[in-house]
Amino acid sequence: MIKKLLVQNIFLLESLELEFTSGLNVLTGETGAGKSILLDCLGYLLGKKNTRIELSSQATSAVIIGEFQIQQNGVISQFLSEKGFSVEDNLILRQSIGANRKRRAFLNDLPCSLDMVRQLGDLMLDLNGQFEEQGLLNVNTHRALLDAFGNLQESVRRVEKSWTEILELKKQLENEFTKKDLVENRDFLAKSIKGIIELKLDKAELDTMEENRDKLRNASRSNSGIMDAFENLNRDLVEENILNVIKSLEKLERKGYINDELPTETFYAVLEKFAQACEVLENLKEKSANSEHELIKIEDRYHAIKRICRTHDVELDQILNLQTSLEHELQSIEGVDEKIKKIEKKIFVLEEEFKKEVSFLSNQRQEVASKLDQKIEKELKPLKLELAKFKTDILATDNSKFGCDHVCFTTEINPGSGFKPLNKIASGGELSRFLLAVKLCFLRSNSNKTQIFDEIDRGLGGATASAIGKRLLQLSEHEQVLVVTHSPQVAAYSDNHLKVEKINRDNLTNTKVNTLDEKSLIEEIARMLSGELISSEALAAAATLRNSSRNSAS
Repeated sequence: MIKKLLVQNIFLLESLELEFTSGLNVLTGETGAGKSILLDCLGYLLGKKNTRIELSSQATSAVIIGEFQIQQNGVISQFLSEKGFSVEDNLILRQSIGANRKRRAFLNDLPCSLDMVRQLGDLMLDLNGQFEEQGLLNVNTHRALLDAFGNLQESVRRVEKSWTEILELKKQLENEFTKKDLVENRDFLAKSIKGIIELKLDKAELDTMEENRDKLRNASRSNSGIMDAFENLNRDLVEENILNVIKSLEKLERKGYINDELPTETFYAVLEKFAQACEVLENLKEKSANSEHELIKIEDRYHAIKRICRTHDVELDQILNLQTSLEHELQSIEGVDEKIKKIEKKIFVLEEEFKKEVSFLSNQRQEVASKLDQKIEKELKPLKLELAKFKTDILATDNSKFGCDHVCFTTEINPGSGFKPLNKIASGGELSRFLLAVKLCFLRSNSNKTQIFDEIDRGLGGATASAIGKRLLQLSEHEQVLVVTHSPQVAAYSDNHLKVEKINRDNLTNTKVNTLDEKSLIEEIARMLSGELISSEALAAAATLRNSSRNSAS
C-alpha cells in the first residue's frame, strides 16, 4: 500500500506531502482544488496509462516520490527480486520530470526503466475511473478473473502443462521430419566425416597454420627476386672471362713487357669472392625452392580444410569438433521413422488427456460463472441497481494453454434492453457502481494493491451514495482504498480524511492538503451538506451521518 506521496512543481502543487493509511482514504474539497490531480500524480508515478501532468508555470522541473509498504515474499517482492532489486518492507519510487518532459525513474535511489515502473504499477495500483480502459473493462482479463474467483488455478495449470508438452512434442516431430528429408544426405555426411579423418587434423597445427602460411607467403614475394638474380648470374661465362684475364696478365708477367705491377692477384681474389657469392646465391635459390614447395603444400592443405569449413559453415577453430557433430547428425538420421512413430503416439495420448482436462475446466467455469453472476447481482441491489442483471458469457473458442473458453462479463441495466459487455454501459455512474460490485466479489485478503476511485459517486446521493460508501469501506478491509468524492455520505465512512484546498497568496495559487481530525472531519461533512456557511443544524446532521456510517460499518 502507499504510505506517503510527495509532489513538487506539478500544476498548482508547489510542494505537497500526503500521508495515507490502510483502510479507506477519502479526499474531499471544492471542484478544481486539485483532488484528481493528486491521483493523476500517483498514477503517473506508477506508469499508468491515460494519466497526464503539467509542470507549474514557473517551474523547469518536477518530482514525484511515493513511499510504499510491501509484503515480504509477496508478488511485488518477488517481481523486484527477479529484476535485481533487494527491497524489504519499504519501497521508495521517485520520478523526476524535466522541462522537456524527459522522465527518469529511481527505485530506492537506484535507476530503473519506465517499462519496469509500468509493470510494477500494474501490481500495485488499480485506477477505477468512470472510463477505465484496463482491468474489468478489458475483456482480456475476464477469463483470469473468473478462474481466480473459482480457485481454478490448479485446473488451468494442468491444461497449460499438457498444452506446453504437446507443443514441445510437435516441435520435436517437426525436427524429425526435417531429418527424414535429409536422409538422402547420409552419403554426404559420411563423405565429410571420411574427409576430416583423412586430414588427420592436429590442434597445434591449426593454431599455427594461418601464421605459418602468412610467413611463407611473405617469403614467396622475395623468392622471385632471388630466382631472377640467379637467372641473371651466368656464372660459367663470368668465371671464364675472369680466368682469361688472369691468363693474359700472367703471360705479360712472364715475358716482362710491363714494368708496372699487374693486378693478377686482385683478379684471383675477385674470382674467389665471386665463387663464394655464387654459392650463397645457390643456397638461397635452394631454400626458395623448398619454401615455395612448402607453401604449395600448406596452401593445398589449408584450402582443403577451408572447403570443409565453408561446406558446413564453421570457423577454422571449430573444425576439430565438426567430426563429432557430423557423426551425431548421421546417427540421428538412423532410425528416424521409429522416432516419428513414438512421438506421434505420445502426442495422441497427450491430446486425448488435454481434451478431457479442457472439458473439465470448461464445466468448472460454467459452474463458477453461475455463482459469480448471483453474487454480483446480490451486490448490485444495495447500490440501487436492483433491476440490473449480470451474466458471464462463456463461448467456445480455439484451444490454447488457457483451455477453449472465451469469457466476457455482460450486463443488462434495464429489463429488456439486452445484455451488453461492461464497457458498453452508457452511464458513468452505473459503470462505477458495477465496477465496485464486481471488485467486492473478487476480494482477496492477501492483496497488496491500492484501489483508486475518482468520483465514483458522481451524480448520486442519499441512500445510493451511502451504499457506495459502505461498500468502499468493506473493500478497504482487504485492500487500501483511495477515493475522491463530493458525497458527504461517502466521506462519512473514511478511516483517513484528507481535505484539499486552493490557497491564493501574493497573486499565486497553490494547493494544500490537511489531514482532518474527528472534529474537522465533522465540519467538512457539514460543509459538503450545506455549503460554505456551516450552520449548527448542518454540524448536527454531519455528526449523525458520521456516527450512523461508522455504526452501520461495524
